[in-house]
Amino acid sequence: MNTDISRNQYYEERVNRVLDYVGEHLDEDLSLARLASIGCFSPFHFHRIFQGVTGETLNAHVRRVRLERAAMLMKASPRRLITDVALATGFAGTAEFSRAFKGHFGKTASSWDRRSPLENSKICKAPEGMPFHTVEELEIWKATAARVQVVRYAAFRFVYFRIYAAHGNMSLVDRHQALAEWLAARGTNAREVKFIGMSQDDPSITPAENCRYDMGVAFALDSRMAAAPTAAECERTGLTLRDFPAQEMVSVHCVGDIEHVGRAWQYLYRVWLPRGEYEPVDLPAMEMFVKLPEEIGWETFDLHACIPVARL
Repeated sequence: MNTDISRNQYYEERVNRVLDYVGEHLDEDLSLARLASIGCFSPFHFHRIFQGVTGETLNAHVRRVRLERAAMLMKASPRRLITDVALATGFAGTAEFSRAFKGHFGKTASSWDRRSPLENSKICKAPEGMPFHTVEELEIWKATAARVQVVRYAAFRFVYFRIYAAHGNMSLVDRHQALAEWLAARGTNAREVKFIGMSQDDPSITPAENCRYDMGVAFALDSRMAAAPTAAECERTGLTLRDFPAQEMVSVHCVGDIEHVGRAWQYLYRVWLPRGEYEPVDLPAMEMFVKLPEEIGWETFDLHACIPVARL
């Protein structure tokens, strides 16, 4: 590491590995010692390093993510028992989960109808200009403007920058430009990879300052077109690397403004998942770009809104 900036990027990349591990292993051991080893940090120093990078203590982050994942599971699978949700997200039992849920969201898990927004001053509201639609409005929109498909995607290597509170600032634009410049510098044709944005959190549940959005590019692991980067290459540029397995996803093709994309997400989470034969797995939602901002600008979107799922 030659500069303070490169050291900071190196620390962020290692902390990102820990954050990704937490999200994938919520029902397992997430002790300080275990997570420090994932990030290759000394347990003695890791707690302070983690808080310095994320702004949260390690324990607070793990507890918050467990509760937010539980709320997402309850919303997407209304018939799922609270006990099953508690165990799937790492709580010892229903009593512990119920106390934690009420303390965080201001109401008990059993009293929430799993459809209404979780009204709490700590919770992030939808971005300005993004209305909350009724189920009836979403049904009409889907019938006239959307087609839902379940598609199997091949395994890929995802290389990304992580952005916090991405709405309402230039971070997305800056990171997209940085990715394009990195691809050009390594001689990779942008048409041989796929630009993907991944929402690690549900903005109706997670506080705005903690909402994570990963902007990156996917390299097909079974392709001969573009050589996938190594971890060492990514570390030199402040990028984080994560491999995704082959996976079924429910997908809606969106062509339109940000409100059109917002309707797609609301429809998938509030209508399609609760009524269907699938439930979301422990992988982030994805926006797979068909056309890039260089082609259509930042006001219009052409993308697939995707949620990784498994059949019930």
